[in-house]
Order: sequence, then C-alpha cells, then structure tokens
Amino acid sequence: MRRYAFAPRRATRALISGAALAVLSLGLPAAGPATAATFTYGSGVPERSSANQQGVLPILADITRATDGRVAFTPILGGQLVSIANGFDGIRDGVVDAGFFIGQLTGSQLPYSSLIAEMTGLGGDPYATMGAINEIFFVGCQNCRDEVKMAGIVPILMQSASPLAMMCTKPAQAAADLAGRRVSVVGSPEARWAAALGMTPVRSNITDILPALQLGQSDCTLLGLAWIRSYGLQDTVKSVIEMPQGIIAGAVPIAFNRKSWEKISKEDRAAIVKLMPAAVWNYVTEAYVAQDARVKAALADKVTFSPGDEAMKTRWTGFQDGEVAALKALARDRGLADGDAVVDRMVATFRIWHERLLPKFQGDRAAFEQILTERVFSKYPF
Repeated sequence: MRRYAFAPRRATRALISGAALAVLSLGLPAAGPATAATFTYGSGVPERSSANQQGVLPILADITRATDGRVAFTPILGGQLVSIANGFDGIRDGVVDAGFFIGQLTGSQLPYSSLIAEMTGLGGDPYATMGAINEIFFVGCQNCRDEVKMAGIVPILMQSASPLAMMCTKPAQAAADLAGRRVSVVGSPEARWAAALGMTPVRSNITDILPALQLGQSDCTLLGLAWIRSYGLQDTVKSVIEMPQGIIAGAVPIAFNRKSWEKISKEDRAAIVKLMPAAVWNYVTEAYVAQDARVKAALADKVTFSPGDEAMKTRWTGFQDGEVAALKALARDRGLADGDAVVDRMVATFRIWHERLLPKFQGDRAAFEQILTERVFSKYPF
C-alpha cells in the first residue's frame, strides 16, 4: 500500500507563498530540472477519505512520475486551505494551483456544467456514468467548456462515485419503513427521490451529515457505502438498503487554475492527459467500488444490509421517468435558452454509455480505456 506524506497542517495563505512552501515528493524522485514546479492541491474532502487515499493522491503521484518529477504537488486536504463549499472559488482565484470542487455548488457560476451534477437519478453503473459525464463535459457540451474556460479553470477529469444507498440510524428494510423519516441529502435529485418515498429531505453539506444523524436532526442519509468510513458514519448507521438509488456525478477531483496549468510544458500536459483514461478506471474502482465492498464486510456484524422491496423498486422506476423533465425545468429556471436541447444531448450520452457501450467494456479495463480515449481524451484540446 502506498503511503503519502503531507504538508504541515496550517490553513493559511502564507503556507503556500513562495519559498515558504514545503515541497512534497509523494514518495517520488525530487524534481531537479529548472523547469520543475510544485503545485498546491487543495480539497475540503477529508484526508482519510477513499476519494483522496485511493483516488486523487495516486493520480497526483502518477502525474509526477509521468513528467519525471517536473510536475509535483503539495496536497492540503480536509478543508485546511479550501473547503468543499469554496473549492471552485479557491481554484479560480489562485488560492490553490489545483483542487477539487463539486458541480452542484456552482449553479450560478457554471449553469451548464453544473447540470451534469444534477443527473444523479440517471446513473446506474459507475463505470458507464464516469464515461458519460466525461464525454458530456469534454466533448458534448460546448457551453460547459466555454464557461469553465471563462472562469480560468482547467478540469482534467470528471468524477462520479458508486451507487447511493439509503442508510438509517434505526432499522429499515422497505419503502414503508422510510415514510415520514427525515433524510439528509446533498443534492436536489436525492431530495426528489426522498420525497417520492414519502420522506422529508433535509439538504445538508456532506460534512454536516454525521452530527445531524447523531443529534437526531435526521434519521437517514443517502450516500455511497464507501462514504460511511470517509465521513465517520460507521458507529451511527444501523441499517442500509443497498438497492442502487442513483450515482452522484459531476464533481471535479482535479482542476487546475489556468495560469498554473499554463506553467506546465505542452509535452507534460500531453503526458498528463494520456494518463486520464486509466485514471478514470482506477478512481472509480479503488476509491468506490472496492471500498464499498470493504466497508460492507467490515460492518457486517454491526449493520443490517437489505436489498429493498418491490415497492421501493417500483417507485424508483417512476422517479427515473420524471428526472429528464426535472432537469429541463432546472435549465429553464436558470434561463438557459437552449436548455431542453442541452439536457436531451446529455441524457442521450448517458444512455449510449449505459445501453450501447457498457456491454462492450463491462469488466474489461482495456476496452474501457480504449473507448474513453477514442470518444473523449483524444478529442479535447486541453
């Protein structure tokens, strides 16, 4: 297992200024050439999370290797420098050179791109969802790319996770058990699904979910299994309905400030982009799919896992049928004149990846990487 060292835990701008910045090698050879640079990477996601330990940090290490140490990083995680809420602003304003941001929190700044993050209810397979959202952003949505460029930000990959599950502090196995309960949710699609179940959705920052459950402000939450450990819920959750209930999509795990990105040579930028198809597969596999299995095994004696009942599955089908209309209504609310057409193209891409492409790459890493390279990363001029 790879181990990573971290910069001192001081969340101040001074920490990243000039020579005061400590160079972190990520266990790789130190950057020697004069053109080498060390970039600050900031994220509000907890340091212990699988998204960091098995997702982002290995990618940063791979980038340093692929560029022979010319592009290195100092990760400052867990909200020490930028929070989940202000991650986008921190990257845009140059507080960090690169970082993580959540699309759902950028509706006013990125009205087109953030629509991707509202497609939770359409995700079924984590790999197909990862493929679809990367194709939507980097190939299919010119408005998305234009607004991000205007903001001075360069994403290098988009992120989804594993399927959401309903987790509660008391026993729950079926739709009838959930009616009337309060549920902490991160996004509006999850809130709509909770309402369809007769629950009362409570919009929450993900870092506020644990205290809400502990204090009885919420009875349940809707997250991926890996996040039980990432956000410290293992002693609070007592029952889990595993039926897949969408996949959160549209976060950007690594995005550069454009000025920082342009400090990297064209050759090294090309080397970074070449890594991305493999990085996407590794990210969803190691940070989510494998972690889900590990978390379930670790909690098998403490938490009741159930598949959900037919009533819940029937409601899910009805909920999905209404999600396209909900997305178009959101686009209209944002004043997007071409919103219906944009949503139709996004939905079509989701269906292509789930219905036509998934059978071609399911369980086949090489096939997935080839398809993603051909359809996405060979086409976008980073």
